[in-house]
Amino acid sequence: MIKEFDGSLKMAEELLLIDSESFKDIPYTSDVLCEKIKKNNCYKVFVYYKEGIPAAYLGLLYVSNLHYDGMWVDLIAVRKKFQNQDIGKALLRYAEEKASESSLEMLTGLVKADNISSLSMFKSSGFMHDDIGFKLFIKDIEKK
Repeated sequence: MIKEFDGSLKMAEELLLIDSESFKDIPYTSDVLCEKIKKNNCYKVFVYYKEGIPAAYLGLLYVSNLHYDGMWVDLIAVRKKFQNQDIGKALLRYAEEKASESSLEMLTGLVKADNISSLSMFKSSGFMHDDIGFKLFIKDIEKK
């Protein structure tokens, strides 16, 4: 079962549990995480439950501008004990369904070069990759 984030502390805690057993990327408490997700109308998070247990999550960023009308797969995180069960692929298919339901033109995924399992998942799901056209630039902006 896949459920959209409902803004509850319980679901935020589930997201943090999943993150703690996968990427360890979320530096927030559950209440801060709730607020961050709630305030961004373009970002949606979905939790995948296996037999009622939170197993994975999917983050989707809806983007529309002058040259792109689509959705970014921000992150698919799967808890260690649920990996290699095609849950990531199920969430990627779910993202495709969401993009199609919204009549979006494009679905894009950003994957770190050393994340072999995710690279393989995207390639096997029919995504094309671009080795020459775009480069990712990142700059941390400190709060003053």
